[in-house]
Amino acid sequence: MRVLVTGATGFVGRAITHAVLRHGHQVLAFVRNPEKARDLLSAGAAIARGDMWQPVTYEPLVAEVDAVIHAAQEVAQWRFTRRNILAMHKSDELMTRTLAGACASQNKLLIYTSGALTHAKYGGEWIDETAAARPCRLAQGHADREAELVAMHRNAGLNVMVISPGFVYGDGGFLRTTAKLLERGRYRMIGRGDNFWSLVHVDDVGEAFALALERGRAGETYFLADEHPMLRRDFVSRVATELGVPRVRRAPAWAMGLVTGFALVEAITSSFRIRADKARRELGWTPRFESFEAALPDLLPQLRDKS
Repeated sequence: MRVLVTGATGFVGRAITHAVLRHGHQVLAFVRNPEKARDLLSAGAAIARGDMWQPVTYEPLVAEVDAVIHAAQEVAQWRFTRRNILAMHKSDELMTRTLAGACASQNKLLIYTSGALTHAKYGGEWIDETAAARPCRLAQGHADREAELVAMHRNAGLNVMVISPGFVYGDGGFLRTTAKLLERGRYRMIGRGDNFWSLVHVDDVGEAFALALERGRAGETYFLADEHPMLRRDFVSRVATELGVPRVRRAPAWAMGLVTGFALVEAITSSFRIRADKARRELGWTPRFESFEAALPDLLPQLRDKS
């Protein structure tokens, strides 16, 4: 297949692009800055430049491919204010609706990238894809887009799947940020840290998307996570110990909310334990890293070098 991957230079988008290429498909990588896509070009991807806010830069690309993986995500700058969060949601709304409309009219497959924070209010309860969405504020946009896409599948025949990973870690993303802050003595544990995080390695996420192209069922949502969710305090403590950080200071949620934005604090302190049995069963997805502990030996040298 020839596949359009949006957000191809992002943390998750880059892993998706490399995985799809490894599976023998062609990739048209949609990026904002081609300078950041040199590794993708070297791996065999073609590059298309554009912007989420400009549909004219990506809507015509749908006609050139067999499938679209939408992984682009505008990142809030500085604090997660209401204005910044609204911009994140609005840009995704524009791009998703544009791509969905083009895919529906041309009978092309669309795979939408969501996230488990759409189910962030289940506490310690184990859940699967049958659970109703209970999003935190950061994930409200994803929850809304998922509902729209499912409706388009039912009413307009849109060939669509949703892939919803837990917290994605790897050589980059929130883990690298955590490591940097820990090593500089600037990391603060928000509250007690007694909420569960379901985790998944970024390379395993990329592999799941490639498998979904080949084996996924239209109209379905697939959760992605390993089978060993961790309490947030245990996750942070484990990383701190490996980095040689003797003590992690705590901060009240209200104080960190003033600094970073209360919506981000809500997301970090949300608790979710998701099961990925359907992805394993239907996609044949077998994560290389069955737990965060198993991935640490490979990850920490990279994080130290780049911190």
